[in-house]
Amino acid sequence: MFKIVTDSTAALPKEYVERYDITVVPLKVAFGEEVYRDGIDITPEIFFKKVRETNIFPKTSQPSVEDFYNAYKNIFEKNPDLEGIISIHISSKLSGTIGSANAAKELLPYGDKIYVIDSKLTELALGVVVIELAKAIEKEASINEILNVPEIMFRNSEVKFTVDTLEYLYRGGRIGAAQAWMGSLLQIKPILELRDGAIEPVERVRTKQKVKSRIIEIIKERVGDVPVKIAIAYSDNYEEVLEVAEEVKKIFRITDFYVGSFSCTILSHIGPGSWGMIVFKENQKEGEV
Repeated sequence: MFKIVTDSTAALPKEYVERYDITVVPLKVAFGEEVYRDGIDITPEIFFKKVRETNIFPKTSQPSVEDFYNAYKNIFEKNPDLEGIISIHISSKLSGTIGSANAAKELLPYGDKIYVIDSKLTELALGVVVIELAKAIEKEASINEILNVPEIMFRNSEVKFTVDTLEYLYRGGRIGAAQAWMGSLLQIKPILELRDGAIEPVERVRTKQKVKSRIIEIIKERVGDVPVKIAIAYSDNYEEVLEVAEEVKKIFRITDFYVGSFSCTILSHIGPGSWGMIVFKENQKEGEV
């Protein structure tokens, strides 16, 4: 038997956390001197209320080594016959979370039973991978089969998103090559992507409506007509994103579909008005159509 540990950027719905007994280690979000545990002390609703009321740009921090140490220790104490822990986290190019997890692992006598994985993803992209890992464990897959899941899914992933302003990414130091667009956007909206675990620019379009259609077009061009798992993430624009979801359902061959909010950690870096689309091509067997 294996257990899963992930972090709060996976934005996992409570039902999956409970069903698969997943341990979620929270990152932290700070508004000035006030520090909150993502998903525990602060929710997206509270987050946006604070953004509106304080005009403070939130800051984030990774979990401590102690946070992971306690999480791992607690799991092994409750499950003495455990074969191991699969600890999968936000891309190391976006956060130092992996570093804390690895440091904690080295402090424990059963560290060789803890498999720390850099998903090269975040948010619902990471969340969907965690769900698939949980399904593999439930089916009693071998450790090699379990460890192959994240890499196969990463290779078959497309993660595109848009923001109303690049200011949050810039202030949070996560803007990457998109910094070249700072100061030139005005009414132009950026399309960004996760590429090899980092945020990279894709293209700029002129309106919000064009962003919606263009993100769908780009992903459709890249994945073709194969079956896919899709997740759509929203910020403070749930109704708007539901319209995108309905359009997406008409275009793709969908095997699993998820809609959920960004975590407060990621919202701290992308801000209001953001949304994203994550697609995983199904790993088809030869000869399947």
